[in-house]
Amino acid sequence: MKADISRATFDAGKHYLRVLMQQGRVQLDADFNEQTAILLDHLQTLAADLIGPYGGPAAADGFEVKLDAQGSRYSLSHGRYYVDGVLCENAEDLDSGKDGSLLPALPDGKRSLLYLDVWEREVLPIEDGALREVALGGLDTALRSKVVWRVRATSKDPEGKDIPADLNVDPAGWPAWVQQWQPEHRGELRAEAKGDPADTEPCQASPEARYRGTENQLYRVEVHRGGRVGDEIAPTFKWSRDNGSVVFAVVRSEGDSVTVESLGRDARSGLKPGDWVEFVDDALGVREDADPLSLFRVEAVDPRRMMVRLKSPTADVDVPEHDEASALARHALLRRWDHQEIAKSQGSSPLQNGALPISEGTGEGGGWLPLEDGIRIQFQPGATYRRGDYWLIPARTATGDVEWPGTAGKSDPVQPHGVDHHFAPLAFVTVDAGKLGGLKPLRRIFAPAQAVT
Repeated sequence: MKADISRATFDAGKHYLRVLMQQGRVQLDADFNEQTAILLDHLQTLAADLIGPYGGPAAADGFEVKLDAQGSRYSLSHGRYYVDGVLCENAEDLDSGKDGSLLPALPDGKRSLLYLDVWEREVLPIEDGALREVALGGLDTALRSKVVWRVRATSKDPEGKDIPADLNVDPAGWPAWVQQWQPEHRGELRAEAKGDPADTEPCQASPEARYRGTENQLYRVEVHRGGRVGDEIAPTFKWSRDNGSVVFAVVRSEGDSVTVESLGRDARSGLKPGDWVEFVDDALGVREDADPLSLFRVEAVDPRRMMVRLKSPTADVDVPEHDEASALARHALLRRWDHQEIAKSQGSSPLQNGALPISEGTGEGGGWLPLEDGIRIQFQPGATYRRGDYWLIPARTATGDVEWPGTAGKSDPVQPHGVDHHFAPLAFVTVDAGKLGGLKPLRRIFAPAQAVT
């Protein structure tokens, strides 16, 4: 979650039942968030144990794929469906003829699998004004998260071949399909603070400290472009010292100029020339299966007019344009990232579309990439990286170190902390000479418990 939090402490492997507040103690956001995560994990685990990997209630079974009589389009019914215990709700019937942004087009001459892709994302005050408290001058307090789903399509089976006419899908064989979209090895990261005390400024942390920052931070390392190291188009990453929570609502954008609602509370949460930003709106935010948009470099900031001038690192990528109405309707924003180019002598090549190329290594021998203030990371070899996956690294001034599993001087490799996607098959559909047919439903429906005898 891209939120201004101190750290994320929930660990399903610890099997905690609840969080107990104590009298006279300081209360932190992490405790409240962990209690919510514990309860949510229990509820979703219970639902998955009872329902299975996917299924819908008979009384309100949603996400049924139907073809029209002419075979020109398909529809998706309203209702509910559970995927790995996660409740998905479709409020209204959808039609591929008019809801093309939600229902994908199917390739001609192919048999395609329509499936659900489900994940969780944060909701910002920019997107929901009700999260701001008028009595506090419009300040935001707690954020919200929501379940997001998209119907996606593939014409390839788990082996990468065209889907044959006689192929079926059942829960036992479904994990093989999921491997295409959520590989088992999506990357492992080591993080540690190993600074040079000689570089420490007198007004900063203790010279004995290895993390040399003056404030506690929650660093976020996020995959910007997926793939494997060695691919023709290399995977890349970006990082933020504030968990990607520094954002700026876009009022309008034209050419290379973007007008924002605010430039932040102070210099720490603001923008300056040389910063890298990501342009995000509702349409771009759900394009998980598409190539990521290039990051943009801040060239100039005009505080008087609340205007930011951006520059793309590639000539073929323009800043998305919005007038005031579309910027508001699509919740357009700029998200600041704090990485800068790493010198090649330190293990990395120049920025690619504004992001850092991922290089891998093991042990102390190589592959370590510096972030800042003594913090460094190391991607482990052999991964298939997926766009949007991330790791959170709490850095603390009291210890001059980062909170990371492992022993002193030997951090453990850790799998991504998110984003976890959940998948469920909906139907096979064949397109022949532009006509849809060969519908084979794949949903599973369960009856209410009291109806089972």
